[in-house]
Amino acid sequence: MSIPAANITASPQKININSADPWLLEALPGIGTTKAKAIIDYRQKNGFFRSVDELTKVDGISPALLAQINPFVTVAD
Repeated sequence: MSIPAANITASPQKININSADPWLLEALPGIGTTKAKAIIDYRQKNGFFRSVDELTKVDGISPALLAQINPFVTVAD
């Protein structure tokens, strides 16, 4: 007798840009040390991001780069 496998789909974890440390932000495609620092500096100066799209307000993050990292990031308090 065999037991059917459960239909489990794993969703990849997304990086919360409101709490991520620099090393975690640097794991995103196109984000290095300088852009990770800019994200954290923006967050400290302006408070939490209200949406992922707000990343384009960070120096060095273009709409094209946002499109590249969008599947990997989220915002939460």
